[in-house]
Amino acid sequence: MKKYASLMFLLFISAFSLRAMATVEIKNGVLQAYWQPNWNADATVNTPELEFRYFALGNKKKDNKIIDITAKGSEAQKIAFIKKNFKNIPDNFFTFKEWYVNQPGTIKVPAVVNYMECNTDKYKADLQSFQPDNAAQNADDMMTQDFGGCGSDTPYLVLYQLKEGEKTLSLKSEASETASDLASVNSNETLAKIRTVDKAWIYVAVYDEAEKGHLSNKRGFVKLSTLTP
Repeated sequence: MKKYASLMFLLFISAFSLRAMATVEIKNGVLQAYWQPNWNADATVNTPELEFRYFALGNKKKDNKIIDITAKGSEAQKIAFIKKNFKNIPDNFFTFKEWYVNQPGTIKVPAVVNYMECNTDKYKADLQSFQPDNAAQNADDMMTQDFGGCGSDTPYLVLYQLKEGEKTLSLKSEASETASDLASVNSNETLAKIRTVDKAWIYVAVYDEAEKGHLSNKRGFVKLSTLTP
């Protein structure tokens, strides 16, 4: 019986050691938390979902990777995790469940899984732990590098167009109908929400895939009632 117990103990230690050895630590990168838009079938209600991804910076551009991160727990637990580990969280991130926040640091994952999508390497991993690096340079500067890949690199964007029948719309300098006009947009242009002001107004930019973050400098305030998702 003692031999059996000893054998089981050794097997347990071996299995534990294998799991420990399989842990991957990635030090040079930025963890991003963002709200993924989730519209109902009629595109009338958006119930955003909190998601994570890690921008791993390699020694060479070809080694840069975006790793989709699965974090366990409820939305409330994920929010608590962000409040504990992230700096510089804008008010609208939690109030209106929109946009993203970045935090440099080290992640530990059991493994990084590589798979193919649209003929491009993609990566995913389960989050084991995260150690923020508060002494690192500005996270947005760290992420100016090219990460390649395919699909949307701005999954947090909520996109709108003018309501059917509307040909033009003015972007305002303030969230007020009496504010001065900054620019005019037409029905062929797509608007990306940058932040919510209140239930009636949002601040937007014209969506442009050629620009950084797909946001052009053509920006202003607009009434939500004049747009359609």
